[in-house]
Amino acid sequence: MHRFTWIAVLSLGLFLALPGPARADGLSTIPYGDNCWGTGTDADRDGLNDDCEHQVAFWFMPLFWFDSGESGFDRRPYYAVKSTSFSTRTLQVFYLDTFFEDTGVTTGHDGDPEFQILEVHYSGGRWYLDWAYLSAHRKSSCDSSAWYSYGQLEYDTAIDSRNASRGWPTLYVAEDKHATYNNLSTCDSGCFLQDYCSRTTYQYLDTATSNRLVSRNVGSTTVQLINSVTLNSKTERLLDDVEFKGWDDQWYRPNSQGYRRHLNDFGF
Repeated sequence: MHRFTWIAVLSLGLFLALPGPARADGLSTIPYGDNCWGTGTDADRDGLNDDCEHQVAFWFMPLFWFDSGESGFDRRPYYAVKSTSFSTRTLQVFYLDTFFEDTGVTTGHDGDPEFQILEVHYSGGRWYLDWAYLSAHRKSSCDSSAWYSYGQLEYDTAIDSRNASRGWPTLYVAEDKHATYNNLSTCDSGCFLQDYCSRTTYQYLDTATSNRLVSRNVGSTTVQLINSVTLNSKTERLLDDVEFKGWDDQWYRPNSQGYRRHLNDFGF
């Protein structure tokens, strides 16, 4: 009798110890695959279905962690998408963060044109993140921008269980200066040790509660869907080679250089 009881307990223990099914990598939530190419409306004439561009940009939109001292959350993000290879079903998404200001104590300025580029591909019913380029004071004296492979990035599945490894990434935003990094330690070594990050407040790139990134596709520098954007009675030209003032332009602070040079460098 005792032997059978022991066997039953042992069997139950082994059953409870068995791992659950592994979470599949990538995202299954995007309702496009091969048909992202060559079908549907294509306003920017890049060979991609416009709704597919939005779905990919929406679902891979990064999750940001901000520091407790952050004082410049305001932004109005946009995006651009291009195909890099039909044979490998690969796209790149350029996210224009458009922070209204950099509130660094000694280096503050109106308009903060930080950005991210995510390279993703479709295979077997799922979309996968392959690479991420994270701007961090790009083209400045403390440029800490870099490409990161999917294995160097973090993915939060607790906030939204639809995410997984190689889904939308978790990024860390430097306090007040908005450079983005793949983890806390990389951030704290950024810009000659002047950047600082922590996990205090999280937000998605687009903070809207619904219709995130809807009607925010800028197209490209050659086929512009959105360029001039007026907000608070001030106009920014996102795709032109002009300053980006963050819809502000205070007399006592400099403005930043715009997005055009970055878009050109990466072929958007």
